[in-house]
Amino acid sequence: MTGEYGGESLEDLASVLKALANPTRLKILALCSSREVSSRELREALGISKPLLIAHIRILLRAGLLTYRVEVDEVRGVVRKYYRTTDFRICVSREYLSRFCRKG
Repeated sequence: MTGEYGGESLEDLASVLKALANPTRLKILALCSSREVSSRELREALGISKPLLIAHIRILLRAGLLTYRVEVDEVRGVVRKYYRTTDFRICVSREYLSRFCRKG
């Protein structure tokens, strides 16, 4: 998602707002806002398990708030993912919400 959020449905908007309504997910976005961060760095910074981190990351990816790059170390046989916050801005106004009432 680039630029101002302009989802096509209230469900799209709810998905983004739900993703933002969790302190851990907000911390992930903050950590990934200035540079790419590996999942290991995120786990260490947040003090959470790998399965829990993956669950949070999936929600952020689905909402379009996070993106990632894969790096393969063929010598070690390791795949690393590096995460970065997407360029987004969310503005919810009365006018924006009222357009859903007009759709019928």
